[in-house]
Amino acid sequence: MNNLSSTLRRYPKTVGSIGILTTCGFILYDKHRFRRLLSKFFDENVAKTEKKPQPDYIYIKYHIYKESMRKLKQQEEDEKKWISIIINPIGKWWKAVKHSVAWRLLNIAQNGSHHERLKAVRQLARIDHLKDWDFRHLAQICDARTAVSLARSGADTRWFVPVRMKGCIKNPKYVLSELHDILSHMKKKKECVQNFFSRYFPEQDPVEDICEFFTQEQLITLNVQESDLLKEVTSFLHHVTKDPDLAEQFMLEGGLVHLMDLRKIFAEDNEALSTLCKILANLSVLPDSGEHFFSSGWIGVLAEWQQCPDLRLQVISAKTMANLDHDDPNYTPYPANVYPLHPRSRTLSKPKADIVFVHGLMGGVFITWRQKDRKPNELSLYGKNAFYTSETDDVFLVGEQRRWKMNGNGDDNGKNNSATTTNEEEAKAKEDEIKNMEEAAAGVARKEAGNDKLLKAAKKPSAKTLEISDVATKELVETLQNEAELESDWEVVHPDVPLSASEDSTGEFSVAGNKWINEDNDEDYTNCWPMEWLPEDHPNVRVIGIDYTSALTEWSNFSKYCPCEKGQGYIDVRATTLMERLATSDVGHNRPIVWIGHSMGGLLTKLILIKAKDSKDPKVQQLAESTRSIVFLGTPHRGSPIAKWRQHMQVILSPSIEVKEMEEDAPKLLTLHQEFMKCLHTCFRHVDILSIAEGAPTMLTSFKFPLHIVTEESARIDYGDFYVLKDDHLSLSKPIFRQSFLYQRLLRVIEETINEQKSPQSKYEAPTNLIKQQEKQIKVAPTSSIQTLIYQTKDILGFLPQLLFKFSTS
Repeated sequence: MNNLSSTLRRYPKTVGSIGILTTCGFILYDKHRFRRLLSKFFDENVAKTEKKPQPDYIYIKYHIYKESMRKLKQQEEDEKKWISIIINPIGKWWKAVKHSVAWRLLNIAQNGSHHERLKAVRQLARIDHLKDWDFRHLAQICDARTAVSLARSGADTRWFVPVRMKGCIKNPKYVLSELHDILSHMKKKKECVQNFFSRYFPEQDPVEDICEFFTQEQLITLNVQESDLLKEVTSFLHHVTKDPDLAEQFMLEGGLVHLMDLRKIFAEDNEALSTLCKILANLSVLPDSGEHFFSSGWIGVLAEWQQCPDLRLQVISAKTMANLDHDDPNYTPYPANVYPLHPRSRTLSKPKADIVFVHGLMGGVFITWRQKDRKPNELSLYGKNAFYTSETDDVFLVGEQRRWKMNGNGDDNGKNNSATTTNEEEAKAKEDEIKNMEEAAAGVARKEAGNDKLLKAAKKPSAKTLEISDVATKELVETLQNEAELESDWEVVHPDVPLSASEDSTGEFSVAGNKWINEDNDEDYTNCWPMEWLPEDHPNVRVIGIDYTSALTEWSNFSKYCPCEKGQGYIDVRATTLMERLATSDVGHNRPIVWIGHSMGGLLTKLILIKAKDSKDPKVQQLAESTRSIVFLGTPHRGSPIAKWRQHMQVILSPSIEVKEMEEDAPKLLTLHQEFMKCLHTCFRHVDILSIAEGAPTMLTSFKFPLHIVTEESARIDYGDFYVLKDDHLSLSKPIFRQSFLYQRLLRVIEETINEQKSPQSKYEAPTNLIKQQEKQIKVAPTSSIQTLIYQTKDILGFLPQLLFKFSTS
């Protein structure tokens, strides 16, 4: 022992180095325990706040400093002149007046009467000349109600307080952990939450020793697993917030703050932002939700989304703001599945009519109601490949092989897997393949709408200014530009003129040459013509789009979150749900309704009206009572022959409930059609019907040959006007131009509905009924002969205008 100690004394530096390294190794090994030990004696937050930032120095060159000092001295001398003495106070006074006027208007908007608040908000929305610091000051004074009113009036976005920690993005691991905690509190209330946890959202690992926030300068890369899980959670939140109780619990537990974190993470993903905005729309229906939206900074974000180029964010954010704007004199709530396409902001007057668009199977607001592509695929025999181009909605069957290639799967892999897997694995593999196929079916439509994921609004044509110096030449060129391409003695036939029509149908199949607008070379394209075309032709109507989820197969993702939603596929259940939600939006309240349904959307329209007719709720009844016109676009009143192809559907795809219910000559469809025809001759006699059928087959790659999805016999209703167009089933809802026959015929239906001033009873009530009513009133008249004569004369004169009007129109 003495020898060892003497040996160590000879090498003191070596021993000391070994001791230091050993101590450092122990500290690094137990750094967590060491940190907890130190945290008991020191407060790290206080140490961070006491750190003083290092000063930043700006080095200015001497000649620049000298020039700036000279200008400052010259400015002081100019201010001493008598003109500056007069002008400067006026300028300062004007700046103070501008700020004080805005402050006073804001005070009226917050504390005035309802009429005064509306006028003050309109004036505040026009202010855009203030400095940024003025807007920031006013934004901090603003309250939730006024902020929502300004956002819906198109005010400057500087009116709204910026998002808290705008430049910081929360770590996705923290976001997932916090969302997991919130959803775990809902397990006992909703079965689907437990199902989602067991299948998609397992317990998250504890987040320790990782950075909680990133800055915008830092490059944030999400791995595929985190990104997919965040999107799954977002989609599930959209589903679960449809329940008012769960939506309220989510909002009270700070859900809006976590949604803001998701918005920062998916700032460049418009698809994820659209789903996120749908969650906000579900939460906005809750009472007193405006304060939560305002305090979490969502009002300013929604105001920005209302002006963004993506149509989906425009519409969904406008719906959310409309639900929050309880101070609007025309306030109308919009529940799930109902989207206001026009107007999307406050209006001074109430709409004159409600135009409701209902899409069909596998369709959507921005899928079904797009403009037709003017440049068809050259490789397609029938102009366009109906499944792999923009014409992809409402298709019953899908092509397996090509979508397998799109998803990176091949025939060889499929054969090997089928040979080596067990029965359970085969069923699961089949389910995954069908899901991939259907996801591709839904995705191709969006991709073909544009190469990028942005559904842009149509560009408004701007008049180009002529840079011609000579006045006479400039006037001549402008005159030539304004002149019509053709004279009035020319007649231009619509490009989609019907192939045939019913005998009693009327329609304008051509337009005069001086009114024709050549749109062949126009590069303008719209992803939603009801939203962008109709408001220009009829600005005083309300355009509503119905959007619901449908499926081709039972393997679809439609009900993956909640098994109880499988029953939503039945047409009877779906019609009841849509009917109640349309009634909530006051559709048809003191104004006529025009229904436009494509494919299965026409069946839903018929069932909604039949159910509304027999309802005891006055708001539901008005859906049937206010209906004036119905447009059926390729509606299978007697079913579709394609739904009976069992070889492809039942064996391979296992058809969904919707497809099974639309089989040709299905008893449920025939019963529905018979009941609707009875109503057309009784209680719906005042309703005008327009039916349009497909005249060209649709190319379905699953069968490698064209096929009529809805035959002419099934689309014919034997009531009202009936036309057969040369388009296929998927193009019936997509006019190629504004001056196409399809769009102009729809405009005529809307114009006739708006201009009609007669009530439905007065239009069809027989004159004999009026005479009977007159006789009843005469019987209860006074007994005096003079008084009786006076009362009879008043009654006859009172009914005379109605009788004359009826006989003139009959």
